Amino acid sequence: MKEIKIAAVLSYISIGCTIISSIVFTPIIISMLGQEEYGLYSLMIVLVGYLSILDLGLGNAIVRYISRNRAANDKILEASLNGFFLKLFIGIGIMTLLAGFLLFSQVDVIFGKSLTVEQLDKAKLMGYVMTISLAAQFPLSVFSSILQAYEKFIFIKLTALMQVIIQPLTMLFFLLQGTNAVTLIYIVAIYNALFLLIDALFCLKVLDIKFTFTLNNRAFIKEIFVYAIFIFITVIVDKIYWQTDQVLLGIIKGTEDVAIYAVAIQIVLIFMSLALAISGLFLPRISILVTQDDGLLHINKLFIKVGSIQFLVVGYILGGFFLFGKEFLSLWLGKEFIAVYYIVLIIMMPFIIDLIQNLGLSVLKAKNLFKFRTILLICVAVGNIFISIPAIYYYGKIGTAYVTACSLFIGNVVIMNIYYYKKVKLDVYGFWKAIGRLAIAFGLAITCIKLLWLVTNPATTWFSIVLYIFYYSVIVGVSLLFVGLKKEERKRWLEQLKAIFLTYFSRCRNIL
Repeated sequence: MKEIKIAAVLSYISIGCTIISSIVFTPIIISMLGQEEYGLYSLMIVLVGYLSILDLGLGNAIVRYISRNRAANDKILEASLNGFFLKLFIGIGIMTLLAGFLLFSQVDVIFGKSLTVEQLDKAKLMGYVMTISLAAQFPLSVFSSILQAYEKFIFIKLTALMQVIIQPLTMLFFLLQGTNAVTLIYIVAIYNALFLLIDALFCLKVLDIKFTFTLNNRAFIKEIFVYAIFIFITVIVDKIYWQTDQVLLGIIKGTEDVAIYAVAIQIVLIFMSLALAISGLFLPRISILVTQDDGLLHINKLFIKVGSIQFLVVGYILGGFFLFGKEFLSLWLGKEFIAVYYIVLIIMMPFIIDLIQNLGLSVLKAKNLFKFRTILLICVAVGNIFISIPAIYYYGKIGTAYVTACSLFIGNVVIMNIYYYKKVKLDVYGFWKAIGRLAIAFGLAITCIKLLWLVTNPATTWFSIVLYIFYYSVIVGVSLLFVGLKKEERKRWLEQLKAIFLTYFSRCRNIL
């Protein structure tokens, strides 16, 4: 548990650095590349992202099956599993090369009507570079999954933090030299492969991971693929939700709309990373709990506790974005990007529910119950694509945002909550009871600050935004303390705050 707590802190530090990097770096890259070139860069990142689905859901399978095997302490089977997955992912890397070069050789056919000849040439080159990098990343990613199964979260988060810091600084250096989007793609490709190589070296040198290629149990291999296939389909669904809209905008509208939508999705994915920073750490533990007689009791406690923590973090930031997002975007990127504010809010309103219940996905994976969710989300995602096309034609980027939000609400929220309660036996009632108190506290704080902003009508400056964020933070803290917490929880928090204050006061007196 200590490893998980430290890793959670490192995750939030990494996310904080990502947010700071985005705030500082995004306007620089847009101003230096131009909105159209930035849109092209974002579009190519999205297209290459489609190739990542060739993982086939086996990354999660590595974590699940090696975690279970660790509980059984069978080193011979573990070495066989490691060798099986490594051999498999080498094959996937070769498939990626073939599929990627085929895809990007057809860029002029796919985007010929919306991109210029120069943009098409750059797109092909960027696609080929990222394809080669991704092909190398697949076999290396086996080692990253092994690290997760071994719960080496501190090392994983430290390397992720290093990449978050080093990669943008490298990109900034080359941007200042007058480079273009192609060079940025080279940097992303190199760093993605390099940090996976570091994971591989840690596994081999520190953990002394062994590989044998003797796994011949057909029934066991079939079980692994049956488990993975539903994870794989879910990954496809996620690609439809978060990337297909940008591709359709690129085909129908052009790179300027892609640039705006890409910034909105970038912000949405920051919210996602805030939630996954905690829940993603629990899959190995839940994989063990589901094998125990009283495992469901502990899982439900985790489901409520982790969901509440996620809501505190994501709810606080989403409330701040609702209050000050429009002014922030005007100062950050300019008024031409105000549409980002509406796109983010439209998508995040239903998506925040899915995010704070993300631990439920780990339970589904551990119990091998992903089939229902996969089939459900396939149906919703296919409907999302067909409805998004006319929505983009008639209403542009706002139209497709509404379609995505409705899809999320129907599939990920309403139907999945019923499934969690009826089939998985998660304590959905207890979950919403805990979240409800916190939601009321946030609602009161947001209302107070909104009224204060309307009454005072401050000038749109960085100082006023920071000042009102401070007011918002204070009122949220007070509201959570007296409305969001139960009496015994409030008493415990007040005692802890009192102890901290007395310790601080005592140290100050000793210094004086």
